[in-house]
Amino acid sequence: MRAEDYKSLFYKLLHRIGHTADEYDGDDTVIGLHHKYRGENLLREYNGVMELFVGMWEELLDKTIARGEKTIDPNPFFQRAYERFGKVGFDMAVEKVEALNRGLMLSPHGAMRSIEWKSVLELHKLFDGHADSPEGGRFIDQRFVDYLSLNSDRLPEMHWRLFESLAAEFFGREGYEVKLGPGSNDDGVDVRVWKPGSAPTDTPLCIVQCKRQKAKVERVVVKGLYADVQHEGAEYGVIVTTSELSPGARNNIATRGYPIHEVEREGLRQWLLLLRTPGTGIVRL
Repeated sequence: MRAEDYKSLFYKLLHRIGHTADEYDGDDTVIGLHHKYRGENLLREYNGVMELFVGMWEELLDKTIARGEKTIDPNPFFQRAYERFGKVGFDMAVEKVEALNRGLMLSPHGAMRSIEWKSVLELHKLFDGHADSPEGGRFIDQRFVDYLSLNSDRLPEMHWRLFESLAAEFFGREGYEVKLGPGSNDDGVDVRVWKPGSAPTDTPLCIVQCKRQKAKVERVVVKGLYADVQHEGAEYGVIVTTSELSPGARNNIATRGYPIHEVEREGLRQWLLLLRTPGTGIVRL
């Protein structure tokens, strides 16, 4: 394979497994930015910012090494670009540094990595289930979250236990106290959620029922969850599903005033965007 083809395949793989939110082509450090600003008739400003970069970056690197630090402070470069070319120059300088950093972090030949995982995680375990301790999360491995954030169409295929874990992870990261049910003999209660700072002996804030299925969730599930909410004294119940509630189920909630909320396919996609690894892409809600 040609070197550029290998790198292109490598970056495509990183995107497909969810490591990067946008597919990086390895070209935006020099060529891509050049073509971008030429098309915007800003090539003069861009070339000027690049001259500043070449003239300043080695000096900034030397100062970083002299101070015994590992991270270069790019602010002097940003300031100079702003003084010479205004906000346009500042934005170009920031984009240049971001592209440089992304290239260093993602390059298959580089020694730098934004994240170092302790173990290898096989993707099939997302669908077959596993008992491994998760990394980057309390209930579900962060790598599975990142994968699903870009492959949400596979949510109905994930193992039912990991689907429950995903719901628990979301509430936990929102600051709530969370208890994931045992998975079997749980009387239909998959996740219990308490207000921040509550004790496990306190009355739950809400009861979560998870339905990883393709068929619509019928009214019998709504009735069962409402009974659990009443039994435990919770304020409301939440149905988290890869499908959606049936018209009959929604009608029951509306006409009987059940304190039941629904998180369906689109809601799950929003959860995943919020849960994915920070700094690996722009969150678009």
